[in-house]
Amino acid sequence: MTPQGHLHVVILAGGSGTRFWPLSRAKRPKQFLSLAGKVSLLRATWNRARTLVPAERIWAVAPRALATAVLRELPDLRRDRLVLEPSPKDTAPAIALACSVIARIDPRAVAAIFPSDHVIRDTSAFKRAVAVARRAAAAGALVCLGIAPDRAATGFGYLKLGARPRKGVASPVLEFVEKPDAARARRFLRSGRYLWNAGMFVWRVDRFLEVLARVAPEVHAATVAVAAGSRAAWRDAPKISVDHAVMEKASGVAVVPLDAGWDDLGSWDAAARQGSPGRSGRGERVIIGSDGAVVFGGTRCVAVLDLPGVVIVDTRDALLVLPRASSEKVKSVLEAVRAAGRADLL
Repeated sequence: MTPQGHLHVVILAGGSGTRFWPLSRAKRPKQFLSLAGKVSLLRATWNRARTLVPAERIWAVAPRALATAVLRELPDLRRDRLVLEPSPKDTAPAIALACSVIARIDPRAVAAIFPSDHVIRDTSAFKRAVAVARRAAAAGALVCLGIAPDRAATGFGYLKLGARPRKGVASPVLEFVEKPDAARARRFLRSGRYLWNAGMFVWRVDRFLEVLARVAPEVHAATVAVAAGSRAAWRDAPKISVDHAVMEKASGVAVVPLDAGWDDLGSWDAAARQGSPGRSGRGERVIIGSDGAVVFGGTRCVAVLDLPGVVIVDTRDALLVLPRASSEKVKSVLEAVRAAGRADLL
């Protein structure tokens, strides 16, 4: 049996990555792509996890359809540490299932929950923040890792604090705020009392399951049953995010600021921020008079002339061209492809 109270890491390895079409596909979504370095986002998340815990305490949770892909990408992941969702149901059931499985072998474990689509450049700062969060979690807090905003972003949720956050300190969260409009985002930035909600969490599994049973009993009942071997119980789990199901309703929620060169790869524009323009992919790039233009994928020569701020994604069977400012609209293209009956492009 695993010693009691150890830190475990849960990697959220699911997700469809629709905003990264056409490079991201149903059988190879964005977490399997190398969008911010030489290794895939999933492998980079594993590498960070290994700086925190040994391999036997790293778990990955993913839909059953991605099981083979996850094991291929993470050859050092123990097969009994791959937690399979019978079907995708958003983050609350996925996280609850992983915590329920961990609780069966290590009831006092502290679990650190990390998405597999983040960029974190300063691993040392990341480890320090997780250590602070772990201490607060051991005392019973449900801890978020929050990012100090550097712009009035409207694509992130925010965490409201009672005072300006302090480095190395877990502060109480007063409110979870949905993605704001531009005016509210500017007010949040000026106040200094808001952090971006990065979707990374640290908590004792027993504490999380206790809160889950109170505020989201359907999720709790279904996932505990699945962890005990009743796969059919999964159908009773609602599709809901962990923020909506638990964090917005729970007491004792805290946040630890993370200043580690973080970025959330949620769109092609975010991916374009990670590297030198025109250098992503194996083919030759010719970019003239096109500041901020970026080309991803492909092996052929791609030339861009007088088109500043565009993203071009070149694949074997599809080509996407869009302004970086329209990155959030890629889902609409995918919907049109699906409506056209082109299942081969999904």
